[in-house]
Amino acid sequence: MFRIFSKDDVSQALGLDIGSSSIKIVQLRKEKERIILDTYGEISLGPYAGLVAGQAVHLGEEKLIEAVQDMLKEAKVTARDAVVAIDPASAYVALVKVPNVDDRELRTMIPLEARKYIPIPLTDVQMDWWHIPTNVNIGVEERMINVVLAAVNNTTLAGYARIVEKLGLTNVEYEIHGYSLLRSCSPQTQNMVLYVDIGAQYTVISLVFQSTVLDMHVISRGSQEATVQLSKALSISMETAEDTKRVFGYKGDKSNPYVKDVMQLSSYPLFGEVARLSLMYERKYNQNIEGIILLGGGARVPGIFDVYNQTVHIAGRIATPFEQIGVPHFLKELMDKVGPTYAVAIGCALKKLVS
Repeated sequence: MFRIFSKDDVSQALGLDIGSSSIKIVQLRKEKERIILDTYGEISLGPYAGLVAGQAVHLGEEKLIEAVQDMLKEAKVTARDAVVAIDPASAYVALVKVPNVDDRELRTMIPLEARKYIPIPLTDVQMDWWHIPTNVNIGVEERMINVVLAAVNNTTLAGYARIVEKLGLTNVEYEIHGYSLLRSCSPQTQNMVLYVDIGAQYTVISLVFQSTVLDMHVISRGSQEATVQLSKALSISMETAEDTKRVFGYKGDKSNPYVKDVMQLSSYPLFGEVARLSLMYERKYNQNIEGIILLGGGARVPGIFDVYNQTVHIAGRIATPFEQIGVPHFLKELMDKVGPTYAVAIGCALKKLVS
């Protein structure tokens, strides 16, 4: 089984988030009761495949290791204890209802139930599960209990193991996105909350209730969709389109009114799916979603709430994960700006440092 809730007693830790378009790292250290930022960094993967920064790529293992090594060197990383974020496309999280039996019977029952939720053979995954605390009231029939089931593809874990070995990292653990986000971006409520992590290639939805991750869903749309649409509609290069998106975003360019139109049109399928899933979860669990937390590189596109509010009618906010970290005063404004990008990496590093 892979470990989700374990913690090792270390004073310095590295969080590593390998995304579809970039790698993010955060190194934190613990001094008494304070968590302090040592170093951080992001490196685009596009150039390693002959593409522009911001584009999603599928690098081979050697190229990926080269990119991570470059990032660790550039950021002057010294920590060896690490937590690596798992590719969401290779992870499965679901809430299942099972009879209230003892743990020995449950161990026999869970694999049978898991076949209903995991779309690949169970021999191809590492699986874990845990009881939902009885004080988490999400409705369950008498003589039944709620169990969270989590699984990760064996191929993915084996690939990570080879990478971290070649990087010389030690005492490595792996983390599913939703659990990292609970640490780095507290929902600040015990009511139901949705995390929306907008990456380049896909968006990860994590449903949280009373500090428990109940569900995870991957939408095959991300912020790169806007770049592609801008490039096609305006007949400009992908590099220029990416720059246009990052500078003007959904607010648009006054000198070119088509930028705003194209950007807004590109957002509707993604936020429409967020709205649909929100409604589905509210009906499924008979709970109102109190708020939505936006994070990831896509959450930094200017004017994102302009389009979010047109489609999703649940209060939203941008994640600010560096708020709980001690950072130099001159970096505070920058950390507030880039924070959504590093939320997962921060949560991973915190796994080693907080209870």
